[in-house]
Amino acid sequence: MKSMSIALMTTALILGLAISTHAVLINRGGGMIYSTDLNVTWLQDANYAKTSGYDADGLMTWDEAMNWAANLSYAGYDDWRLPNYDPNSPQQNCNATLQHEMAYLLYVELNNCSGEYPYNFGPFINVLTDENPSGIRWSSFEYDPNNAYYLYFSCG
Repeated sequence: MKSMSIALMTTALILGLAISTHAVLINRGGGMIYSTDLNVTWLQDANYAKTSGYDADGLMTWDEAMNWAANLSYAGYDDWRLPNYDPNSPQQNCNATLQHEMAYLLYVELNNCSGEYPYNFGPFINVLTDENPSGIRWSSFEYDPNNAYYLYFSCG
């Protein structure tokens, strides 16, 4: 019985350590959230283009969004970009979490399920807005000269 208790405690300790190594979102202050898993810093305000006054409603074409991110200077950083999308990466589940950085953030790091509202947005603000109630977000990956990949929250 004693060896079984030790085995159970060891298993619990190993599982506890494995669980603790999952991604952590760290509030860096100044409106920036860092993902330890993706090694990416996100703007806390998901609609900063609007709230900063750059765009009246925060809705932009892909070209406009790419230009905005490329020219954004925030908190002393000027290397901002749209989330990456890798169509060659294997899908982890129906939410394409390994393919799109923002999907990974939404479905893995924030533990949401596609289409199951209300979503947990953790430390992020202005994610769903009157102008963008379904949370469509561009990626940085162009599909062809007329199309680009995006994330649509309600279907992954």
